[in-house]
Amino acid sequence: PVQMNGAKRQQFRWAKGSIQCAIKLLGGILLKRKITIDAKLQAFVQLTRHIVFPLMLIQFLALPILLASNVNLYIVSFLPVVTLVTYVAMGPGAYLFIIRNMYDKNRKEKAIAMPYLIIYSMGMAVNNTIAVIDAMVGKKSEFLRTPKYGIVKNTDDWRTKAYNLPFSKTTLLELFFGIYGIMAILIAIYSRNPIWVPIIALQTMGFLYIACMSFSHTRFKRGNSKIDYTKTKEETMSDIIHKLAVAGIVAIICFGAYLAYTGYQNDVYPMDLSIGLFDRIMASSEPKTIMTDINAIKGYLPALGNPVWIFPTDTTNFTRIQADLDVMFASAEKISVVPRDSSAFHTGMMDVSLRAKIIQKQIMDMVPYMYASVSNILFASIWIAVIIGIFAILKRKKQSLEAFDKSEGV
Repeated sequence: PVQMNGAKRQQFRWAKGSIQCAIKLLGGILLKRKITIDAKLQAFVQLTRHIVFPLMLIQFLALPILLASNVNLYIVSFLPVVTLVTYVAMGPGAYLFIIRNMYDKNRKEKAIAMPYLIIYSMGMAVNNTIAVIDAMVGKKSEFLRTPKYGIVKNTDDWRTKAYNLPFSKTTLLELFFGIYGIMAILIAIYSRNPIWVPIIALQTMGFLYIACMSFSHTRFKRGNSKIDYTKTKEETMSDIIHKLAVAGIVAIICFGAYLAYTGYQNDVYPMDLSIGLFDRIMASSEPKTIMTDINAIKGYLPALGNPVWIFPTDTTNFTRIQADLDVMFASAEKISVVPRDSSAFHTGMMDVSLRAKIIQKQIMDMVPYMYASVSNILFASIWIAVIIGIFAILKRKKQSLEAFDKSEGV
């Protein structure tokens, strides 16, 4: 389909239909002895392949949270490299291998189109995940056909057709995931895990691409490109409202992204810097360097407050942490005048290192709550409500236009 909203409708129908067929038929196919193993395998792959979209979405949501929480993802030191190699080998690598064996003349063109196909398929994760969930819970829906425009030449027009599809609520989710992905990229970089950026970036580009195309391909009207059609006053006003609403959504999204970035830079990034400095303190044997790092940490961390708003404890109280840092600084100051080859020096350094490890753990426990602060939750709720409100206005205008069409016989 030439229109993105039509393509999403088609993908939704295919994804939901395949899962419905899997639920209905796959058990019998796998248990039937007369069916060969390779046929069973093909049936399993073809009927369940859309399950990859919910899994992709779960990974996309979970990875930034794990990185922000400083969860150790390196159970095996080379695990990220293995993950990337697997992505490349089982996705683009296998696709290029098949192209090379199936096509002769136009295989270069198909290979060039592969990056766009990857971004497109990743961007469809939200749309197809909803379809898979609908199928799994048994939700019934009418059969919605994909609009056909009869496009056979590059000069053929489709944008003024009366049956153009508007963007749906799914587009708002795609925008949300796109912004979430931008934040996830920043989290991966600032948490010193840049190796995960390519995976997150591909999905983020996909969500933003699908959302932007859904908006840009939305038209309220109208008429037929081959007919000289004059818009009514109501249609002209609806077009203006539509453009203003889309501009408003984009502006709100950009404003939200800016606030998210500044919030991370002001609240979370200093915590990440402090965690890194604690690593250096634990590895250092120079008291003066440790004293400098402690002063830097004291400047990064707030002097008062407790970010944990659900059952807070003293271990996450900034006042207590600042006091512990003062004790560490005093200890490092005393150690600086002790001979390096004495047992007192080594005992003191071990004590400072142990204190640094404990406080670092406390700060790492606080980081997730910095994201989920009361102000952030309130702002996110208002932000989402405003976008939904604008979407409701667009939907109401669309319904009024449809009612006008019926009354005027358009």
